[in-house]
Amino acid sequence: MSQHAEYSRRRFLGLAGITSMAAGLTCATGAAGYLLITAVRRSHGAAGPTATPRPLALKQIDRPTIISRAGWGAREPDHEAENESGFYSLLNEEGWREYEGDLRDTYTTVVVHHSVIVESDDEATMREIQDLHMDDRGWADIAYHFGVGTTGVVFEGRAMDVRGTHVEGANTGSIGVVFFGNFEETVPTAEQIVSGQRLIDWLALRLELTHLAGHKEFNDFTDCPGRNLSYYLEALAESAGLELGTSGYGQPKT
Repeated sequence: MSQHAEYSRRRFLGLAGITSMAAGLTCATGAAGYLLITAVRRSHGAAGPTATPRPLALKQIDRPTIISRAGWGAREPDHEAENESGFYSLLNEEGWREYEGDLRDTYTTVVVHHSVIVESDDEATMREIQDLHMDDRGWADIAYHFGVGTTGVVFEGRAMDVRGTHVEGANTGSIGVVFFGNFEETVPTAEQIVSGQRLIDWLALRLELTHLAGHKEFNDFTDCPGRNLSYYLEALAESAGLELGTSGYGQPKT
């Protein structure tokens, strides 16, 4: 890890220590976003692992503030897209798939990505990602279900009840979250980590997820989500009460 990345991590963890653990755990969407990451990092010190707070044991995790598709100016899906044409069937397995039934019976794993591209502001980045996926890659819509901007703003991407196109060979039953940035070269902001953690904590509870993985754990041909974001995956997983890795991935349970 670069010195810049290590400095950013220390700064983030320094901010985390401002509020007491007791106060943080009263609200899953408040200071706990900092505190749970801090606790995870401290739990792997010289004295060995210790108990880590798990949001899934809390009574409630409120839905984080999420900018809707209309709010960031999303395009409508194109169901004639070259590489995701038409609708899913046994004869068209790569088509647009809308999940049926309870989403808790479908999803097992949240997959973390980085966008590589970053525009002048977060909304512009979200639109550019969608344009790239639809116009250059021939998909019907943006590949990811959520985006986490550099300012910590969270964006709605593809609807949760629609299969994404973010992991080769493992899209069915995985939910895609992209952090804006190229984290092979830069580091995520503290705001991104906190907002991303809140989002993943909520998704884990809402969808009864079991695992979290980085993109490259499924597809070894990519560096995504970059080494400087990969550094946080263990903490994000433990915060949400998830196991790290691909072993929980599977096709829909129904």
